Amino acid sequence: MAPKIFKLFQRKHKEKDAYTRPQSVSPNAIGISDCTCSVNGDPFNGWKLPIPAADQRILKLNTRKRNHQETSHFFQLPIELRTLIYIELMGNRRVHIEHGWMFPSPFRPKPKRDEKRWEWWHGVCQRTGSFVDDRCWDREDERYAHKVEGLESAPAGTKLRGVEWLRCCQIGYEEALTVLYGTNVFVLRNGLDAPFIMSRLLSPICSSLITSMEISFDFWYKLDERQASDWERVYPALFNLFEHCFCNVQKLRLTMHMPAWEKVRGTIDDGKIDEILAPLERLAQSREWTYLKLCVPLDWISCLTDRAEKQSRWDLAMTDWYERTPVVEYDGQGAPPEITGKAAV
Repeated sequence: MAPKIFKLFQRKHKEKDAYTRPQSVSPNAIGISDCTCSVNGDPFNGWKLPIPAADQRILKLNTRKRNHQETSHFFQLPIELRTLIYIELMGNRRVHIEHGWMFPSPFRPKPKRDEKRWEWWHGVCQRTGSFVDDRCWDREDERYAHKVEGLESAPAGTKLRGVEWLRCCQIGYEEALTVLYGTNVFVLRNGLDAPFIMSRLLSPICSSLITSMEISFDFWYKLDERQASDWERVYPALFNLFEHCFCNVQKLRLTMHMPAWEKVRGTIDDGKIDEILAPLERLAQSREWTYLKLCVPLDWISCLTDRAEKQSRWDLAMTDWYERTPVVEYDGQGAPPEITGKAAV
């Protein structure tokens, strides 16, 4: 009897999940499809993106009696001057932004559970917009600087410091919101899931205020037969986000990390290139753009130059990105497939 009793107190090891979470470069990444999201879900569940309910995402401005702050010296200033102050605090910057499955920032108060969770992260870019391949300071740098170099707070200039103003009062919130979303360039981290996640979390009012974005992702549309049906669904949907979500974006830089031309050129013809560019062409015709730029690796430039030169709605540019070490990726349909040649990021 005794041995059996002791077995009851032995810790039972859970069976490890045979597969890992789909990577952000995959069309099956968490947050892209509705089935990978959970309304008001658990932020510690890496397999479901917690999203707000539809009614929670709707900001109803001007629904309450407004306090015009007649006694406030700040709100007695002309709106033009207040706007300049908002811009100085939180506007006219390039902001790297992501919402992902990550450890909390070491520069925030230590959480009760120091483990991965769904969380926002942002960093103000230290470079100009001329850098297509702008890595800059990111959340991995934060953790490294804190752990190895003993850094106790984010370096000066890498965070927006004025967003607390949004909590001051309703009129201040409404005025500053336009500056925050309307004057900054939002640089999303590399990943096919990033724009979908952002569209699910922001209120329609906030997403409609955004005027400038930069998006990058590993590109395999029409080039990956194994996940062809997934790409057929997700790739056009990415461009559709700019019709019903980011509807006022007028500046967009789209960087596609494409496989080496030598690897796929035998499968590429004019018809396939037309299919690849079709969603971009539709997006280009949907509005007047300040600029719309497609960035691809050097070895793809020659096969796209003629099409770029025959129209004036979008420009073609080069990214210094090149295909790196292949990785094994779980496609969400069964056992992990063989190495596909996707770039490690």
